[in-house]
Amino acid sequence: MIKILIIFLVLVGGFFLGPLLQFNQGSAVFIIANYKISMSFNSFVILELLAILCLYLFAKILKKIFNSKTMLGNWLRFNSPRKSVKRIEQAQILLLEGDYQQAAKLFMKSAKGATNTTLSYLLAAQAQIDNDQFISANQLLEQAAKNCQPREKFAFKLVQLRLQIKNKEYDTAKTSVESLLNEKPRNAEVLRLADELYYQIGDYQAVIELLPIMYKVKAYSESQLEQLSQTAYIGRIKQLSTDSDPLALIKWWKSQPRAILNNISYQKAMANYLKQLGQIAEAEKILTSIRT
Repeated sequence: MIKILIIFLVLVGGFFLGPLLQFNQGSAVFIIANYKISMSFNSFVILELLAILCLYLFAKILKKIFNSKTMLGNWLRFNSPRKSVKRIEQAQILLLEGDYQQAAKLFMKSAKGATNTTLSYLLAAQAQIDNDQFISANQLLEQAAKNCQPREKFAFKLVQLRLQIKNKEYDTAKTSVESLLNEKPRNAEVLRLADELYYQIGDYQAVIELLPIMYKVKAYSESQLEQLSQTAYIGRIKQLSTDSDPLALIKWWKSQPRAILNNISYQKAMANYLKQLGQIAEAEKILTSIRT
């Protein structure tokens, strides 16, 4: 940009200095409908520069009006809060129909005339996440961040976390999850996203630690929680069976609540893995408790 400005100034300077050095300002003649207008070349250049300046100022004023949130600005660019609401409604219908790409486009359009642009960009970003368009979703989140108000921060963080998990940015997502769990430890959606992340990275112990609060806030149905619990405990037993310390599994098992110790599925899994580790005596103890 600076280089272009320097070239432009050199050209303008040449227009002025050239004729002056030749002691001849030259002339410019215009004939319009039998009218003849003549002036010096320097005068013509000055008038042209003034005309360009006026056009530039006029364009800036128009841009200011078109980008304003006033009724005139909305009318001039054919946008209004009412149209934005209609677009959001249409986009929500498309989301239900599974047309994520078109829904994202409508959410983006609604942002131009919406009173809350952050909401429109967040909805568009979520639609793009559902459509696996992660680059576009990240760009929309950047737009949402520009005008994000304190009351919208939590929603913004949730959408951002969903993108991180889907995009397999596990280290970043883990940091985000820990921050959100500290901020809202009983929020069902935070717990569900934390659960999803920990399962993806195979951190079954973290899932086990979340289970009590997930049961309390009913993050999932009872049957889903039972299934999640079984997957987490069996997965953790399998993980510990591969530990270099064969006693690590036994120590962990003995530290579990009575309800877990009396669960037949977990008892059978423990006995099988203990046998593989050569801990026959411990395996027989568990099998005996199952028989009795």
